[in-house]
Amino acid sequence: MPLIHKVGMLTLKENLSKLKERFDGTKGEPYIVESKKFKALYFDHESTQSLMDIQAPIRLVVSYTETMMGFLLFNPNPISIAMVGLGGGSLAKYCHHHLPASSIMVLENNPKIIALRDQFHIPKNDSRFEVMECDGAQYLKNTDKKFDVLLIDGFNKSGQPSQLCSDDFYANCFACLNPDGVLIVNFSGSSGLSQIYQERINRIFNQSSVLVTEDDKMNQILFACNGTLLSSTAEALLRHSLQLSATHDIHISRTLQNFLMQRKKDAVDDPKNRY
Repeated sequence: MPLIHKVGMLTLKENLSKLKERFDGTKGEPYIVESKKFKALYFDHESTQSLMDIQAPIRLVVSYTETMMGFLLFNPNPISIAMVGLGGGSLAKYCHHHLPASSIMVLENNPKIIALRDQFHIPKNDSRFEVMECDGAQYLKNTDKKFDVLLIDGFNKSGQPSQLCSDDFYANCFACLNPDGVLIVNFSGSSGLSQIYQERINRIFNQSSVLVTEDDKMNQILFACNGTLLSSTAEALLRHSLQLSATHDIHISRTLQNFLMQRKKDAVDDPKNRY
């Protein structure tokens, strides 16, 4: 899961910061901090890895997770979803609950993160939901499985691991997508690095992706596709957004607005962009 430097709730941040002082996270071991309303996952004192509303554990608390769910604009009912990175399981729980026809596989290489799954109400493994302990990059390199949606949200104490942003990794992501499959990548930190990774993805996918910057300026969410769905008309996407708003309690209209604004800006900056 990513580094969340801002959660948009100053009081919450201050309260959790006070609670964090009781813990020693210098060794990079995952630990939990709990207030009256929220439960948070940390690797160190600097940044939050995941955040859960204790009274509504399926609700997406942090805005970047809602943006990642923007894949619904292009495929509202995916058959197969794969995720790299478990953290507190925010995306996994939401997809499991709201997309009952989808099979969901979560790839997590840290057994100590997986051991905390019950603390964050992450569902048990069953016929349509599985948390697998493995290296996500190696799994995607070696698997023959294909996915409609691939969500990359893997981080460690130092940030995004190099194996999750290499040319080979993005090529394996492309190979694992079904036709019109959607890749969503969460970047956190330097926007300069995000643009470098975006250029790699554009080259491998042979078309332009869309990189949406969150309001807090700390997370950038990249949309890419093994097909032409990113070029859907604004009118069609607006219809999808209205339909999704009836069944999903997330800010899908905000995600659509940010996506369309960035897509338009990219087209003005470089008319050769191919969506």
